[in-house]
Amino acid sequence: MSLGRLLLLSVITCAAGCGDAGVTPDAGLADAGATEDAGRADAGEPDAGPQTCAELLSERRVALDLEGPLTQIHASVDFDGEGIWVVYSRPEPGGGNFDVWATRRGCGGEVLVEPFLVQADPAGNDIDPTLARSGDTLLIAWMTDDGTGGTDNLQIRYRTFTTDGSPVMPSDGRLETRRSGEPITDNHSGVELGVLPDGRFIAAGGRAVPEAMRFQAYAQIIGVDGTLDGEALEPALEPMVTHQRAAIDATPDGSLLLAYQRDTDGGEVQVMLSALDGSAPELVIEGLAASAGPDVLAHGASTYVAFSGEGGGQADLRIVDVSVALASRTMRTLGEAGRLEHSPRLAAGEGAAAVAYFRQIRGFTNELLLASVTDETIAPVLVEAQVPAYQPAVTHVLGDFWFVAYSIGDSPDFRLVGRFVRLAPG
Repeated sequence: MSLGRLLLLSVITCAAGCGDAGVTPDAGLADAGATEDAGRADAGEPDAGPQTCAELLSERRVALDLEGPLTQIHASVDFDGEGIWVVYSRPEPGGGNFDVWATRRGCGGEVLVEPFLVQADPAGNDIDPTLARSGDTLLIAWMTDDGTGGTDNLQIRYRTFTTDGSPVMPSDGRLETRRSGEPITDNHSGVELGVLPDGRFIAAGGRAVPEAMRFQAYAQIIGVDGTLDGEALEPALEPMVTHQRAAIDATPDGSLLLAYQRDTDGGEVQVMLSALDGSAPELVIEGLAASAGPDVLAHGASTYVAFSGEGGGQADLRIVDVSVALASRTMRTLGEAGRLEHSPRLAAGEGAAAVAYFRQIRGFTNELLLASVTDETIAPVLVEAQVPAYQPAVTHVLGDFWFVAYSIGDSPDFRLVGRFVRLAPG
């Protein structure tokens, strides 16, 4: 089975419910958040005053929505300097559709903002949320299936909040892009967010373009006030070719880089890169039989693309610095013989970058690992031994500490947890 078909099958089957994903907590790390009082100070101890974020940090796991209904999946995270924002999907009351929820945690796992419903309008099936922060403004975006069927039931909706959890936009916005002066009224699917150097947001995803008869990648600038800024940008139009898994980031000088998976009707699957400046998209790197599931991160003078790439009979996690000319690019490979590494998520820290990713154990059960992108002397850290194949999320906190959010449990009883992980030389 090809890499592309394998990853697609994993996503489709897991969306229907993944079993055999039980977890035994790591006895070496404390579980904070396992009870209502977890992460709060012991009432019997004298109050020594508030601790700093750095003083609270330690390797531990926290439950992120202890009292919410299961299944809790599709996390996205961001550290705002004092707390960690987490957005995710959980079932509506009574089951059936999903809603988007958010919470904010401190550096000791303590609750800073209780879980709350993100949408102003909870109708529809709301999944795959993501977030980005510009100053004191959070943008949360997600995909909604309104249940009407046809060609316009899939929509990208979004809403802005302050970093204390107060809504700025009173209602949900709809990301309806334009092309050549005309609105694209058909389906928009999947969304990832970034932030431009001037503070505006940038969203990327796929949209059904009638001229292509397939989903095509795009990027849309969104103002801090939530207004759509101009027409969407796009790589070259490719009729009868599907674009999916779009990821976007901006370099310090404001240049945009869009990475996406290109699937042909003939079965070819490759990760492409577009500068969205009118130049032709290019392969991230040459010489692989297939590549899929990218993420992109601009970090200092480098821009990294991480993806699952098949070469030499192995499907491993590959990391490429695409700031180097295509002919001179090299790959860093994170892989284990006979195993499939996939679903990378990149994050930047203070002079460092990291990637969270899965290593398949069997079926839809995976190990979750965290590795340094910028220091190859640091060995990858095992975050969790058995997790379902719902993509993880990672953000840098302080110093050597990162926060990884992911789901644990047996289908359909997945619970969202986060783990503070230290990446440092041994």
